Amino acid sequence: MEHRLAKFVLGQHSLSVEKPQVNGYVKLQFTSDSRERYESERPERWWYRLCGLPDLFFNSLNPIDRRLFEFYVGSWCPGRTVLRRTNCWLTDIAQMAHKSDCVKSAIFALAGTYVVDYHPDEQVQNATLLHYKQAVLSLSLLLKLARQQAPEDRDGEALVAAIAILNMIDVVSPEQRRGQHLTPRWLDGAYLACEILDLTDPGHRYRDAANIQPSAARVGNTIIASRVAILALPMMPLDISNNGKHFGWLRQGPEVNIYRIHGGCGMSPALLSHLSQITHFAAMLHHDPIDTEFVAVQAAQATLTRLLTLPQWYEHETSADCVRRVSLDARTVGELLSHHLDEHGAIKTNEGMTASTAEAWRLAAIIYLQCRVFRLPRTHPDVLEQASSLAACIRLMPTSGYMFTAQTPFFPVFLLGIVAVTEEHSRCALQWFQSVISTRCRSSVPPAFEALERIRAWMTTGVKHDSLPVPDKVTHRAPWWEDVVAYIAETEGTLCLV
Repeated sequence: MEHRLAKFVLGQHSLSVEKPQVNGYVKLQFTSDSRERYESERPERWWYRLCGLPDLFFNSLNPIDRRLFEFYVGSWCPGRTVLRRTNCWLTDIAQMAHKSDCVKSAIFALAGTYVVDYHPDEQVQNATLLHYKQAVLSLSLLLKLARQQAPEDRDGEALVAAIAILNMIDVVSPEQRRGQHLTPRWLDGAYLACEILDLTDPGHRYRDAANIQPSAARVGNTIIASRVAILALPMMPLDISNNGKHFGWLRQGPEVNIYRIHGGCGMSPALLSHLSQITHFAAMLHHDPIDTEFVAVQAAQATLTRLLTLPQWYEHETSADCVRRVSLDARTVGELLSHHLDEHGAIKTNEGMTASTAEAWRLAAIIYLQCRVFRLPRTHPDVLEQASSLAACIRLMPTSGYMFTAQTPFFPVFLLGIVAVTEEHSRCALQWFQSVISTRCRSSVPPAFEALERIRAWMTTGVKHDSLPVPDKVTHRAPWWEDVVAYIAETEGTLCLV
């Protein structure tokens, strides 16, 4: 997203947003400009028109709320993704603010959570706490109504959006975390959002899911709600109740749309759905290895075949009026990326960042399937091959600047850290984490990195792999991934990898 200069005044200081000088997941820098200078240089209020908001909404906000909303639109949303057209936090959720008090309060609370880090102003802090309480109270009332009668489409989308925003507050607020052995608030929130999506699912009215025409807001909501739950599953004990019907709405709509790379997760809905299915196959084998081995292994093999050639695509805007579709798969991604590297071999364009991120997610899904379902050891040639490709992908990506966003493949890097057995792969994962946490921006990365270091230390003696060659039958192989997960559940609790 191209940024014009935007400043957010709080007290006698301002926060500035400029494209060339931003780091971390929030696109801003701190300056000490005075209020008077800001007022004289304030740019035209472009941000509320960008969201399609009416003037009446802007005029109804008090000065602090106005600045908080500017921060959300001008700093937080650009830090979500480089894919402007599918940045649902901006294009869909921000538009809900003038029609849903719950969404509006949640947005203000989220923005304030970050702003007080940069400028701990008491008025802003009090306003943030008030908005958080109002959002939670409003959400409770709306949920009570939803249980009595299924909400209309628009109300349902606002409800899921509000939960997703409050979830983001829980993700980046260590002070709100529950005890280690309790379900985290952010995961409870993800489950709740998925329940609302199930409740408002239009699928029962259609014989073929391809005929469903979900709105852009619903597509965005299905992704940002389900990704939190789906990406928690790989590091959690297997539960057979995670059945194949869960997250079915990720595959609704024309087939071409489910392979479109979305800014809400950095991959296509189809690939996100595959990650959920992989966990389900592993659960089948774990809970009933005798009766389910044939079905689960055959289904997993079919999924692997699809992942090896999975097509994904995204939209590239060459100008305001010209958008072209760019396709990529395992055969074309290398050539595509070669056109988007600088003289040092690093990604230099949003288009290259999108392609490398989507490829990293595809490779991570393959490794996850190989290790958890097929139970291949980390030293197996097939795993090493994919890990090498994933490490090569990660090394291309920046870890700061305007192209570094929440679209960056956090989970694939963590997974690489788990499966790494070579110095090269270990160094790639650890250097990524060290670089990202050096920006000192609120995120779930620092606690995940601390957990990864402890897990890797334990794995040096705590994990026992099969020697090569591995047994032919999957159920005769050592389920080493489950040993790692058991250790995580006992010592770390539920990991947040979004």
